[in-house]
Amino acid sequence: MEGITKNNTTGDWNPAEVKMSFFRKPITNKRPEAVPVTLFWVYEYVRGRWAMPETEQLRSITDKDEARHFKGSNFDYVTPSGVFSYCSDQCLVKHSEVLTIDLDELNERTEEMFDKLIADPAFDTLLLFRSPRGNGLKWFIHIDLSRCDHRTWFTAVRNYLMATYQLTEKQVDAQCVNVSRACFLCHDENAYLKTELIEYF
Repeated sequence: MEGITKNNTTGDWNPAEVKMSFFRKPITNKRPEAVPVTLFWVYEYVRGRWAMPETEQLRSITDKDEARHFKGSNFDYVTPSGVFSYCSDQCLVKHSEVLTIDLDELNERTEEMFDKLIADPAFDTLLLFRSPRGNGLKWFIHIDLSRCDHRTWFTAVRNYLMATYQLTEKQVDAQCVNVSRACFLCHDENAYLKTELIEYF
């Protein structure tokens, strides 16, 4: 990605103050809980035991359609890119300046990519955890909306990931382009959170 520089998470934008909407399962529930949540809250949720039974059960399901239905029915979710009055792009209350990328079907490259994203020279990883099925990643980064809009950022970051890490278009989920994109909260006791955020709280 030409001209990209590592995002600075200091200054006017403070990752510790990021807020996003939280939704109770199932995915058909589009009404958020009254109180938005923080990156640290998501980190603690994922590391905790709240979704452990569901995560373990999902990973034992081999049929893809059955797994998709189970995931949609049994996992709470957040909208990392902001606070919403309803889970729809048209109902954005405030953008968080966070972009989440879903990396799917990494399979044997999952742990390799986990380490590489944390060390990525272009972006500070704010939060990173394994996906509900265990063969992918959820990557949270800061985007500066004064430079370009959400969709432009998504396209640029997606192209960067494919070029830098030799990932396919299928592995870097194009559906994450929507600002109201849901991110399922599973269990990952080894999730990563930016050190400064842990120290802040």
